[in-house]
Order: sequence, then C-alpha cells, then structure tokens
Amino acid sequence: MVIIVHSSHSADSIRANIGMPDYSYYFVLKKFRSILESFATVLEIRNPSRDPDILYQHCLAQKEPCLFLSFTPPFKTVVGLQCPTISVFAWEFLTIPTDVWNDDARNDWRYVFRHHGQAITHSSFAANAVRKEMGDGFPIWSIPAPAWDQYVKFYKPLKIPDLSETFSIEVEGTFIDLDGCEMPYLPAEQQRLFTKQRTFSKEGKNYRNPLHLGGIVYTAVFNPCDRRKNWEDMVKGYIWAFRNLKDVTLLLKVVHHDFEETVEKLTKEIYKLTPFACRLVILHGYLDDDAYASLVRATTYIVNTASGEGQCLPLMEFMSAGKPAIAPAHSAMEDYIHEGNAFVVQSSPERASWPDDPSCALRTLNYRINWESLYRAFLNSHDVAVNHPELYSRMADCAVESLKNYCSRAVVEERLKRVFRHLGIAEEALCVPDPKKRQRAFRVPLAKIKLFQTLSRIRNLLNNTITGVPLKIRYLLKRRIRNAF
Repeated sequence: MVIIVHSSHSADSIRANIGMPDYSYYFVLKKFRSILESFATVLEIRNPSRDPDILYQHCLAQKEPCLFLSFTPPFKTVVGLQCPTISVFAWEFLTIPTDVWNDDARNDWRYVFRHHGQAITHSSFAANAVRKEMGDGFPIWSIPAPAWDQYVKFYKPLKIPDLSETFSIEVEGTFIDLDGCEMPYLPAEQQRLFTKQRTFSKEGKNYRNPLHLGGIVYTAVFNPCDRRKNWEDMVKGYIWAFRNLKDVTLLLKVVHHDFEETVEKLTKEIYKLTPFACRLVILHGYLDDDAYASLVRATTYIVNTASGEGQCLPLMEFMSAGKPAIAPAHSAMEDYIHEGNAFVVQSSPERASWPDDPSCALRTLNYRINWESLYRAFLNSHDVAVNHPELYSRMADCAVESLKNYCSRAVVEERLKRVFRHLGIAEEALCVPDPKKRQRAFRVPLAKIKLFQTLSRIRNLLNNTITGVPLKIRYLLKRRIRNAF
C-alpha cells in the first residue's frame, strides 16, 4: 500500500514559519508518519494539485492501493483528484463553515466532504460538528495524533514533587526572566528598560543560554497572536493568585517566528498587573528534543485557557509525561480532560465567527472560560503540590492512563486500520515495506515530480526577474516552460 502525505509546511520551512497559519499541521503529520510507515510506503509531496495523481497512476499500473492524506484544513484541501483523498484536520468550533466566500466553493466544507466521501479529524467534538451538516452516516473518524508513546518515558510512577529540585534548560533562542516586579506602575519607557535588563538573547550561532527552573512550574505553550488561545486570562489568573509568592513560575513557551511582535503583546499585559512577587518567563525560540524534554521534566502543571482546541498537542504531550493540567473540558479537550487528571476550568458557550469568514458574522459557538474558576484552579493546584503530594501523584497517574487510552500508538493504529477497511483495502496490503525496493519501484514517478519542481522554480525565478530581461525573450522562455508542463 502507498500513502501520499502533504502539509503546507515542510521540515525545511517550519522553523521560519512557526506561528503562521496551519503550522501545527506539520507536527501532526510528523507524529502520524511513524505509524503510517509501519504498514505502508509513505511518500511526502509538495504540490497537492499535481503530485498525487502522478503517483496514483503508477500505483494503478502496479495494482497497488494508494491513498492521499492531506494534513490541511478542508478549505485548503484539493478536490477533483483521481487519487482517493482524505482531509486530516483539526476543528474547535461547534459548527463547520457552510457558506461560500472569496469565490472558492471549498469554503463551504460540505462541498469538500462530498467530493472526498470521507474525512479524518482529531476529536469526537469535531466529528460531531461534521455529522450535524453531513448526516450521521457520513464516514468521519476521530483519530488524535499519537503523542503518548513518545512522552510517557518521562513519567516516573509514584514520584512525589520535589520542590527543591532544579532543572537547567539550554535555550537556543531568547528568553525574558521577569522574576517579580515591585514597582506598582511602570511608564512605557521604563517597561522597555525593565524588559531589556531581563532579556537573555542568543549571542552566536552555537551559543545557548541556560534557563534554571525550580519550585512549582506552570507551563503553557501557545501562539500569542492566536486570539483563540486566550492567554490574557491565564496571565491575569496566575499573577493575581500568586502575586505575593516567590516559589512559583509561569513559563510561557511562545510559538511564533517573530520575537519582537510577541514580546510586546505579552509584556504589555503583564505590566498592567504590577506589583507581583511571582516569576514569569517568556521563552521564544526553537527547543530541540533534549531541551523540550528538560522543560517537560521541570514542569509541575501544564496550563491551557483556550476558547477552543482542535486537539492541543502540547497539552497531550505533557499529560502523557504525567503532568496534571489546568484546563477547560470543552471542544477537543473533552475527550481527555476530567477531574481525575486536571483542575478543570469551568466554561460556557459564546457566540463566535468562523476564523476565515471575511464577514466575521457570529454564526457558530466557542467557549468562554470562567475567570474565577481559573483563579481557584491555580490556588488549588499549588495547595495540592505543596500539601497533598499523594493526590498530585494520583492525578499524574490518571493523566498518563487517560492519554494512553486517547492517543497511544496502539489506539491510533487500530483507528487507522478501520479507515482502510472502510475503503476496501485488504489486510494483506498493510505490511511493512522494504525501503530499498520501494525506492526503486518509485524512481520514475518521483523523478517526474522532481523535474516538475525544478521547472516550477525556474518559472518562479523568471517571473520574479523583471529588470534586465527583454520582454520578447522573457515571453519565449515562459512559453517553453509552460509547454513543458
């Protein structure tokens, strides 16, 4: 069997595009790929309008099953291919878009689903939103990204929090360490100076700043430019709860490519809450596997205050490592957040607009968290970590078990096989391929795809080279390249 995969970003582009639209789909694809490769030849392509059918025609000639999994939102997924196509997507609103805008029929998701005939999402919440429009019989599967197996190795059963333990993280990037602020009010110029004095920047290509963490550490991983993350309530709730305590840290791991833009947003809100004794760390930059593992180990609680989540990979990863959460139990999180493994933040539905709807009409629902409930969750979680370590240990155990049942490799593998059975793919076609044989078998179609990519780069180069090339010559070159396609 051959599975073709695609996301808008690749390994070459992801670091420069962190925080951009659809960046998280790359990480979801990366997690799925390890499972898909256990029973199929996986081929990643860059041009979803052209490449899948090149490979599909080759598979058809070899009488081999072929499927295209596009890790993209439905409105960005190609329709009309010969190759069977499935959109693999995340969704956090109560309803799916059912209107057409910008002259693109795909903005009505029903159009895409009718063409594809099936879909994969990451939560029962999103699956139900699709069924409301497509009918209960529409084939849609809830399959989360397989996160548990990778992070459970950081879990230590029956480990009681040692608040005297310290951790050091080697940061390849920049962080701001706001270890308390005693001044009740800081004018704008003093805010900038205060931030600059507490900023640890990258000073060279291989230079890394050590970040030391100890005590009770609350960690949140989010994009501050995504309004759905509702991080302002998190910062306010944390500082108000611990404004007189020094043994607590809120680490804000910022997921965005532009440091200056995100820091200004965050510090502006933080300085509204002075004075405070508690510590806040704003961490920007790429964390390699070792640094990220150190952050997971240093964390006491993982925090989420979003108005909706499509699945929330960071929350799943930290909980798989035995870190209890402070989070609401709405949207995708209702599949794995409950009182046994988290301090559940209360929430209620509120009117909202679909993210890409240019009219911004309020035609769907997401969730508004109860701020007092969040504030109490911070206080109660601190009390448990300090005074009730046995309860903390039980919550950690429960987090690991809950995520095992939700997003372990075994669970995801079985759900994927259900998809393949529905598509009529025989069990014997799902086998571990020989990489060398498969590489030889696809030499011709892959070479054809590579040729098209080269021609595309040449065409783009010509399109961007305006000055210095006579119009007649440029016209003849462009026509020859078009004919090559």
